[in-house]
Amino acid sequence: MKHLLTAVLLILFFALDTDAQNFSIGKYDSLQSVILNEQRKVLIHIPEGAINSNLRYPVMYLLDGEHHFTKTVGILDHLSNTSGNELCPQMIVVAIFSNNRERDFIPANSTDKNNVDKFPQFLEKELIPFIDSHYPTEPFRVFVGHSLGGLRVINTLIYQPQLFNSYIALDPSVGHVKKWINRANDDFTKNNFRDKSLYIAMGHTMPKGMDTSVIFADTSGAARHMRSIMLFAKNVETHRNDLDFKWTYYPEETHQSVVFKGTYDGLIANFSWFKNEKLYDIFKPDVDAEASVKIITDYYEYISSKLGYKQLPPEKGTSELIDYLIFKRWYDKGLAFAELNYKIYPNSQEAKSQLYASKCSTKKSIAQLFPKQTTKQIYQLAKKEALKKEFEYNISEEAINSFGYELMNQNKLTDAELIFKLNVELYPNSYNVYDSYGECLLKSGKEKEGIAAYTKSLELNPENTNARNVLANKK
Repeated sequence: MKHLLTAVLLILFFALDTDAQNFSIGKYDSLQSVILNEQRKVLIHIPEGAINSNLRYPVMYLLDGEHHFTKTVGILDHLSNTSGNELCPQMIVVAIFSNNRERDFIPANSTDKNNVDKFPQFLEKELIPFIDSHYPTEPFRVFVGHSLGGLRVINTLIYQPQLFNSYIALDPSVGHVKKWINRANDDFTKNNFRDKSLYIAMGHTMPKGMDTSVIFADTSGAARHMRSIMLFAKNVETHRNDLDFKWTYYPEETHQSVVFKGTYDGLIANFSWFKNEKLYDIFKPDVDAEASVKIITDYYEYISSKLGYKQLPPEKGTSELIDYLIFKRWYDKGLAFAELNYKIYPNSQEAKSQLYASKCSTKKSIAQLFPKQTTKQIYQLAKKEALKKEFEYNISEEAINSFGYELMNQNKLTDAELIFKLNVELYPNSYNVYDSYGECLLKSGKEKEGIAAYTKSLELNPENTNARNVLANKK
């Protein structure tokens, strides 16, 4: 938990210092609600991968968003971006600001069944359609609320279960309104909650000297909040009605502090099916390439069935896996995943290039021809190889670059320069080949040509800090 706290604090720091760091985790938006007759503000977080892509995401709707947005985004980022150990999907976060919490969160039907409960109408008919029409959403939604917001979350599960798939209620004030708990317990038993999940986190709000063993004997009302939560949880555990349900008591947490741990644990509990438990079997020697790919394709078929829409292996994640497999010299597995990635993303130039490089990696490197052949002969051979559909030698960008550095480290600068030049000609859209070529040219004393190569590298990738630093030192 210590590392998680550090990650969230760093996100908070950067979010607050947006002018200095040019960093943001969210954007404000708003809509005019006819149902509520007011302007409603929201704060939206979109995963970084959505930029310049066709990726779409589930959506988390977060009540009291003005208070819980930053820490929730930090928790979600940690749980969905942990390099193969993801415990929940990346999500868009819609933090809802409240102009009147009691009106929004206390169900109107808790006092009079004839009253119209406007807030869920606002969610269903205005906010959710607005978000779906303006942001890259998928039809899987999570609803999170604390205190009175937690009451609204549970009430929505019981009376409007179609709105969300997953519900997280943080120390919910289910005892705040008289008679709500009795009617809710009764109405819960009448419904079926297949494919729905609910997690309840309960903090310690009793007076000192009291514990859960005496909570039901209390007549003072001091333990009403916790007693109501426990009564509801017991009813749910008894009936369930196909609901995926879990609740946790946090004796060391208060009504406010339980929000952090409750959100973290709630996401893990409600997405207990999300982690790919067989992922690391891919790296076992006795698991072949075909079986390795099946581990991934089977997993995404399974989570697609759980999410309710087609979920494909992400291009970037698969690309990173391919790089690791090639690095570990599991060339057959790397090639198998490269073929899968290109099949899924046939219009991706990166997937195409990686497939090409993976095919090359199974071949003998051109570096093995040296010094039996001169670098000029190797240069000419590689140019001919590039015109073939099937390759006899490994002429991938990485292999050529590695060969160039091997020569440069041996102070064979003329040979290295020709090899780096070869890489530039074969892979003219790669910023890295120009970076390496520029380094060799400068080391050979060709400053003008070296600066030109670094300039080209920076044009192709403005984030190349090495090229930027080299050019700054040459001014």
